Amino acid sequence: MSFKKILCPIDFSEYSYEALEYAKTIAKTFNSKLYVLHIIYEPADFTGFYVPHISFDKIRTEIESGAKKIMEEVKEKRIQDLLGAETMIIFGVPADEIVRFAKDKEIDLIVIGSQGKKGIEKMVFGSTAEKVVRKANCPVLVIKPKA
Repeated sequence: MSFKKILCPIDFSEYSYEALEYAKTIAKTFNSKLYVLHIIYEPADFTGFYVPHISFDKIRTEIESGAKKIMEEVKEKRIQDLLGAETMIIFGVPADEIVRFAKDKEIDLIVIGSQGKKGIEKMVFGSTAEKVVRKANCPVLVIKPKA
């Protein structure tokens, strides 16, 4: 078994950076291409609301600009030793976009962090990692937070 293409979605949290360390180790072991993906949450019906005095295009641009700066830091400080690693930022619903990206790029393994939500928080917000495990066409390695 080999993993030629590995996807590691990150949300810039420590949980996702832990997963990134695992993804890097696996990528080095198998000489794999690593994709690091950040999804800026954008619900499909968000643009249907009218809120006066706010430019959603401006907010979207500012959020994207901030994400690009952080992703540059990720490239320089966390994956600088992986030649050919790619970083991307896209908009959408995280679990859906991760699964879509994995299918489109024919990813062999997804390495994703879990925040370890429990109780009502998990019931209300759900778990991106859990949704990815259920929907992905490839193996998913979920990295739980350190105790």
